[in-house]
Amino acid sequence: MRKLTIVDVAREAGVSIKTVSRVLNHQAGVGPQTRARVADIIKAHDFKPNAAARALPGARNYNLGFLTRSIYSHYYFNGLHAGVMRACRRHGYHMVLETIEDFVSDGKDAFVRRLRASHFDALILAPPVSDMPEIMAILDDMEMGYVRISPTVELERAPFAFMNDQDASYDIMDHLWGLGHRQIAYLGFRDTGASAERYAGYARFFRDKGLAPPYPRTELPQTTSATAFRAGEELVTRKDRPTAIFAATDFLAMGVMAAAAKHRLIIPSDLSLVGFDDSPGSESVWPPLTTIRQPIEEIGEAAVDLLVAGLGGDLADRTKTARRLDYSLVVRESTAPPPLAK
Repeated sequence: MRKLTIVDVAREAGVSIKTVSRVLNHQAGVGPQTRARVADIIKAHDFKPNAAARALPGARNYNLGFLTRSIYSHYYFNGLHAGVMRACRRHGYHMVLETIEDFVSDGKDAFVRRLRASHFDALILAPPVSDMPEIMAILDDMEMGYVRISPTVELERAPFAFMNDQDASYDIMDHLWGLGHRQIAYLGFRDTGASAERYAGYARFFRDKGLAPPYPRTELPQTTSATAFRAGEELVTRKDRPTAIFAATDFLAMGVMAAAAKHRLIIPSDLSLVGFDDSPGSESVWPPLTTIRQPIEEIGEAAVDLLVAGLGGDLADRTKTARRLDYSLVVRESTAPPPLAK
């Protein structure tokens, strides 16, 4: 017979996992009738929390922190947030959005005090926090578990969920090459592992062809509509104008679209363009954008699934465990053979 778990107790009592945890740990916040009902079920089944749960320091609070660099209003982080929240609910955990802004402004001590006061059982690290060794070192010192989303460095430190950006970029290049493009430029952004991985796929493709990339690496220090437009304008007004541009995000690609329109270039007749992300606007612009569809919400869900092991809600061991999510190349009307190949 399968051993009873805390989820089973909660389901039979018609309460949350956190309520059962409060009863088990003799904590306040549970009404007398509910407490008695849960206690009766625990006694009837001779339920005992498993050894792994008892070995964890402190009582389980069923709170997980979702740690980002700052508060974003961006479809990528909105998607991660939605996936993390959905998985937390499924596992009976509460999710709290937190940032590292006080770590940047006030230093380590203030950051640690706030984390301790939040009573998190563990943390989900969103990029670029998932690639910050100084943050992971603090969590290691606190003995706080964490899972990383799409890391690119020190992969052995903790479980992580990811999509292979480099392979996705390679597939974009293969698509453009198959159409006949050879003069392909890359437009990216600095200071993120994702952009570095996407450029690596671009460069690896040319290397596998025995060639060097035909254009210098172009990466923006800040990604705004204005900087994306200016970078696109620099590319489309070159004397050796590329026949195709690979933009590391759909947002950057839309800046290139605006620059191309200003200079009376028709996409894809004069210039093919690809993006990355399959953002909400990528299908509604004209022409609709060829891009990579990321399983953003699924990555967020997978991160929580890695962190929360088993139906009992015990936190996963801090060992290297990876979950890769599949991407897909979405071919739309923004790519075509280069002008001379038609």
